Amino acid sequence: MAKSRGLGRGLDALMAVSKPKRSEAADAAPASAREVDIGLVLPSPWQPRQAFDSGKLNELAGSIRENGMIQPLVVRTKGDGFEVIAGERRLRAARDVLGWKTVPVIVMDAEDARMRELALVENLQRADLNAMEIAEAYRALAESEGMTHENIARRVGVSRGQVTNMLRLLELPEEVKRLVAENSLSAGSARAILGMNSPLAQLRLARRAVEEGLSTRKIEELAAERKSDGGRDAKPPIRAVPPHVADLEDRLLRYFGTKVTVDDKNGKGRIVIEYYSVDDADRLLKRMGLPEE
Repeated sequence: MAKSRGLGRGLDALMAVSKPKRSEAADAAPASAREVDIGLVLPSPWQPRQAFDSGKLNELAGSIRENGMIQPLVVRTKGDGFEVIAGERRLRAARDVLGWKTVPVIVMDAEDARMRELALVENLQRADLNAMEIAEAYRALAESEGMTHENIARRVGVSRGQVTNMLRLLELPEEVKRLVAENSLSAGSARAILGMNSPLAQLRLARRAVEEGLSTRKIEELAAERKSDGGRDAKPPIRAVPPHVADLEDRLLRYFGTKVTVDDKNGKGRIVIEYYSVDDADRLLKRMGLPEE
């Protein structure tokens, strides 16, 4: 999935330290960095990246093996050890792939709020977050740091409209967000799907888009057609249900990412959750927290 990366200010612009670079491999860390026991370096609790691709980690490890760790980790002290602000992929490559016992670090002071902001922005400045991870990072900056869309855009060097569009992806049903995170559906296609009238219609169109390999333009056309014909086939079948039941069905659909029917009679009834394949059923069971046998 292609990502627009018109990035202006990087992490250097946010930090009160300059990050030294080595022009060639060297055993010793730069003068302003120091070697520490790699077991004392903990990952950031505000890491927006949900998945670390093993293939890319191996590629990074190969580069580090060949050239050394040109850019030390940026950390802060935490108890008797350290906590990563920038460089968790480098940490994982050195620790998990290369088996290093020590790693070069630059230590800086950072309160929790500043740490959270630096960790999020540092990851947003790098090119391999998926669209949903970017959207979640933007939301974290908005909610935790109280940033406006304009503030976020200025910090990470993108347009305000791009921030707004990415945040809109968080309105999609869970299954559609999963398809975006897996790169089965592009962010542009997902935004086009937001034009559908209901979460169920969005889910149906997303599945069709993936199965048939629909382009973003085709998805936009289908969404526009549904709007022009009054939303036919875009809304669930009309049922006479109380508002609280309809609201519950909508909440469950968004959580499970599939159609859910609630039959309620005087506070008793049943909940029917639909699935469309064995893999889909497994996904739902995991979503319910059922442990694997």
